[in-house]
Amino acid sequence: MEVFNVKEVGKFSDQNPDQPYSEKAEGGYIRNRVVSNDKCSVTIACFRDGETPGEDLHSHPGAVEIYYVVEGECLGIDSQRNEQRCGPGSVVYFDAGEPHNIHSAPGSDALVYRVQIGADRSVKRPA
Repeated sequence: MEVFNVKEVGKFSDQNPDQPYSEKAEGGYIRNRVVSNDKCSVTIACFRDGETPGEDLHSHPGAVEIYYVVEGECLGIDSQRNEQRCGPGSVVYFDAGEPHNIHSAPGSDALVYRVQIGADRSVKRPA
């Protein structure tokens, strides 16, 4: 069993994340990896206002992606580029292979719990 506190693990880019599992991702946000094995990945994504995982939509060919907004607000963007503003308590689900994006909503920081389930969690960008 592993137990972790999302608010203690999640560190933003200006909070000097120095854990071995913290990494700066494309767009400047911080991913704090908690679990990573051949079946799933759990990360705490910390987006300051304006930080994104890149401007384009992307997908994960063999993995579903589930986000839970812990603090702040974010924008979930689907394959049709529809945007949904999501606040604390919101769950956002993207099916395997579904083009999407998620990042902080304008004017907000966001602390987001993310689970990827599936063996192929690689990022695929549209051609």
